[in-house]
Amino acid sequence: MIALAIVVFAFIGYSMDLKSTWESIKKANFYMIGLGSATMLVAHFLRGYRWNMLTETANIKLNHTRSFYSVMTGYLVNTATSRGGEVVRCALTAKSEKAPVETLIGTVITERIADLVFMLVLGILCVCIQFDQFYGFINQNILTPLAKHPMIIVVIILAIIGGWFIIKRLTKNKKDNKDSLLGRLLIGMKSILKLKNPLLFAILSLAIWLGYWIGMYFQLQALDITVHFNLANALGILMFSAMGIIIPIPGGAGVYGTIALGLTLMYGLPTKEAQTFSIFNLAFSNIFHITMGAICYGLLFFEIRKIESKNENS
Repeated sequence: MIALAIVVFAFIGYSMDLKSTWESIKKANFYMIGLGSATMLVAHFLRGYRWNMLTETANIKLNHTRSFYSVMTGYLVNTATSRGGEVVRCALTAKSEKAPVETLIGTVITERIADLVFMLVLGILCVCIQFDQFYGFINQNILTPLAKHPMIIVVIILAIIGGWFIIKRLTKNKKDNKDSLLGRLLIGMKSILKLKNPLLFAILSLAIWLGYWIGMYFQLQALDITVHFNLANALGILMFSAMGIIIPIPGGAGVYGTIALGLTLMYGLPTKEAQTFSIFNLAFSNIFHITMGAICYGLLFFEIRKIESKNENS
């Protein structure tokens, strides 16, 4: 995966006008960058807090500060491995909170499903407030190709039905295998069904995505070439960014491509300027997550050492 990322970034560098890109980024508004960083930090803290709501249903109460450290460490690992951060996040939390790692992984899977649902809600909102732009894009790039290749729809439907049957099969004998690896994983995945306060969970989920939305707006305001973009535009670009995250390439290289595509096809930004903002967004995200992730990993490391030392002396 890292080798693939190197190839992708080499292609990006080759295809860009690096001199003009650097000139634009050099003039960035650092006040807006700071606001974007603060907003993202709050959103990630809320993610750790929301995670605790899921684990509580499995009788695992997390320390809010340490769960935030684990979340940030996970993002640090994701910059190099794309998906490995979720496993590392659960492994570190299992060590600091003495919890089954399989159950924690199950709660993270459920958390990602919830994120997908709330992302779709924002996506619908995005289409509603920018209907003309999004309908033209969706019609040209999604609906028309699907009409030409209806078998794609059949495959998607069969995959959904197959996934549902697999889940039903796995959960059929949950009482018999609740102490097994699979059983602990399923306990975590079903955590959302036993939430004590579903409304608070929904509010936190919306707040997390609102933080990402506002953070994207601040990033747009940081560069002269995108300062004219408004909040509605920022939501559209966030949706393209979310699509890029699905592409499992380390360092967010997939996000670079989808944002550049959205800026060009949806908002008519010239290709060079779209590439400039995309590389700025990529740099912002990676620097932010590497810096804050490294700090949080160090703090979590000392927390774990402190807990281990306390247990040894007791």
